[in-house]
Amino acid sequence: MNEFDDNDLKQEEFSENETDAEFSEDADIAEMTAGEVEKAEVSKPFSNAVDWVCTFVFTAAAVLFLNLFLFRAITVDGTSMCDTLQDGDIVITTGFAYNPRFGDIVTIQADKLVNSETKQFGEPIIKRVIGVAGDTIRFDLDKGEVYRNGKLLTEDYILGPTNQWYTGWVENGKDYVVPEHCVFVLGDNRRVSHDSRDMRLIGFVDENYVMGKALVRIFPLNQMKWL
Repeated sequence: MNEFDDNDLKQEEFSENETDAEFSEDADIAEMTAGEVEKAEVSKPFSNAVDWVCTFVFTAAAVLFLNLFLFRAITVDGTSMCDTLQDGDIVITTGFAYNPRFGDIVTIQADKLVNSETKQFGEPIIKRVIGVAGDTIRFDLDKGEVYRNGKLLTEDYILGPTNQWYTGWVENGKDYVVPEHCVFVLGDNRRVSHDSRDMRLIGFVDENYVMGKALVRIFPLNQMKWL
């Protein structure tokens, strides 16, 4: 009986010692943690500024990446795409994994086409793809009609018929086959647009100059729409 009591007493004392040790260890950890925090605050007075700088740099890099490789804002210069797009409209375009398709509105880095607003070569312009590689384009300039692969295009987006041309532009009734890796582009405002119909200066546009497809008009805000 006494031996059993002695064992219980020893076990109880061991438990109390263990509890006291744990409490002491927790107190030491808490004291050490508080000290470390205070020391960190004292030793890093500009930590918040560094965080702000890092955040700014990361954000700027992300915006630059999106602008160069995924999305780009383009301001429409001139009236060659009326009434679909107006002078001063801002559209978002993308060239990521993009291959031009019939009907797409695209931005082009015009190496031979002068920008109607700035009168400079090599600046982005915006047109509509009427033909891609292998397509046959023909104009009936008397009726103001355009044919693609022998089929009359229903162009409810154009402003006026396609019946005005100049010396050196496309010939009436002649078939034009779009070469490989090229596109044939027209503006929606056919009476004023300088585009692929000028076979001397522009003609078929190399796909390498196609910067991307116009996705959405974001400005003016009250006229925002998908293209």
